[in-house]
Amino acid sequence: MDFEHVGIILNDRSYMREVARVPTEFCYEDLKMATNNFQSDKLGSGGSGSVFKGIMKDGTLVAVKRIERAEYGKRQFEAEIIAIASVQHVHLVRLRGYCSPLSKTGGAFFIVYDLFINGSLDNWIFPKTDGPIGRFLSWKLRYKVAFDVARALDYLHHDCCPPRIHLDVKPENILLAENLEAVLSDFGFSTLTKEDENEVHTKTIRGTTGYIAPEWFLGNLISDKCDIYSYGKVLLDLFFGERYVCLDGDGNDICIKGGNSGQELRTFHDYLWDKLKQKSVIDLIDKRLLMEDGKVNENEANSLVHAALRCLEENPKKRPGDMREVLQILEAGKSNGIGAIIRNEKVSKGTPYGKGSLIIIVHEAYNIVGKYSTKKLYAQFSFRMEWRETKHVKKDRNPKWDEEFLFLLEEAPVNDELSVQVISARTIMCLLNGDEYLGRVFIKLSDVVEKKRTNEVYILSYDSKETNAKIHIELKWVRD
Repeated sequence: MDFEHVGIILNDRSYMREVARVPTEFCYEDLKMATNNFQSDKLGSGGSGSVFKGIMKDGTLVAVKRIERAEYGKRQFEAEIIAIASVQHVHLVRLRGYCSPLSKTGGAFFIVYDLFINGSLDNWIFPKTDGPIGRFLSWKLRYKVAFDVARALDYLHHDCCPPRIHLDVKPENILLAENLEAVLSDFGFSTLTKEDENEVHTKTIRGTTGYIAPEWFLGNLISDKCDIYSYGKVLLDLFFGERYVCLDGDGNDICIKGGNSGQELRTFHDYLWDKLKQKSVIDLIDKRLLMEDGKVNENEANSLVHAALRCLEENPKKRPGDMREVLQILEAGKSNGIGAIIRNEKVSKGTPYGKGSLIIIVHEAYNIVGKYSTKKLYAQFSFRMEWRETKHVKKDRNPKWDEEFLFLLEEAPVNDELSVQVISARTIMCLLNGDEYLGRVFIKLSDVVEKKRTNEVYILSYDSKETNAKIHIELKWVRD
């Protein structure tokens, strides 16, 4: 046998697995040895299992998550792992691999990912009496963490195909890299385990459970607005430097005394809104930040609190439309645009325009280039949590669709945004079925309501950066 030829074949396979983003399947015995039979440093635990520090044979540091009582079969688990492995972003933790030896572990699965020696965000912002001493995150770094996590969620919600909801955004799941950049972990794993519904309904909403959105707490349908709510909670954690509790055990707002008489009961949210409008939010910030050599940027502080309160609206419809809108609020703080974002009452969606029909015509795209070989291209768009897509057309640098879509609305979309993305349908080595996202644009619909019709070519962006690709979209608003 030509051993040199065999080596080339193995290297080619490894390369193609990397290209196809197929995760490594680890041997159970190797993980057992790396974690000292799962008795080494325990990094954390939750409803789905525990996370252990591991040292592989080559000295690589990893985090090994043991998922107990998994209710998915091995094939379903591995299919989900492949899907998660295809999700790659600078602010999302990289999945190294998995292990699913059901016969040896009595039903447990294992997920292996990079270990971050700086640990999680909670160790850097919450005062500790028994934890590492000297860890403290400056205001500049806290504001950057807010951006990093927002970008990660924006990617999960819109740039993944299909989109994903995290459902467990909290400081413990925000890791800090060597340069203290924030990296979001545990995304997608909520789909691997089926949590007891009674737990969600009956747990007291304090501590980490305080990050659950009210609608989920009440048993309603979940959406990306649940992540937006949890993110708002994290923003106030960054601001106060301690766990902010706004709901009691029954999911109701905690009220405090205040107002002109000093005895008027108000929710803490109302209290913060007043502080924001009075431009005195800085009085409530983590006092340790005020002792820094560098002062806290007051515009950034106001923007962060404003974004947090918008995200924490009890009614999901009143929260930001998506994480892109949150990023705009945070950007306003950096550019001294805080005056433009202080909350005003929004115009009612149904006034003065009333109900009508929104017509979306996807004509064609230009300069579409993909990284992988593909035979089909299509456009996909979302509006008010509803997803539609065009027919699949043959691969072309300038694909044409000329398809029309109709939405019958009870209220005009004056505060809505249309998200459009171009996607290639692909299959790599039959190992990973998935679609490649090529570019995306957000279109504010207030213009079409005012003008009745728009017919424009929009620049597509990839990972928040503009590309040479464009898409031709025609929009019409016909009032009943």
